[in-house]
Amino acid sequence: MDSYAYTSLTRHGLDKHLRSYLVTIDPKTKHKGVEYHHEGEEFIYVLKGGLTIQVGENLTKLKPGESIHFNSALHHKLSNPTGETTELLVVVYTP
Repeated sequence: MDSYAYTSLTRHGLDKHLRSYLVTIDPKTKHKGVEYHHEGEEFIYVLKGGLTIQVGENLTKLKPGESIHFNSALHHKLSNPTGETTELLVVVYTP
């Protein structure tokens, strides 16, 4: 997972349910056998580059300025199909 970098933009706390991250993904990078799922909701906004995201059985391709909002209890995985580093704003809500 060295090709992914996560920088927290919010402080964590037991009373906090919303977390945001700046995520960078190296060019031409895919998850290798890794899928995420967690209780709550997730919002991803593409700042730079491109993103392919699979949520459950649905595959979506996003460009800069595009976003996706989904139930994060569904298995999801990200990949960067472009030749440049992808930058994402990721907001996670956990009840």
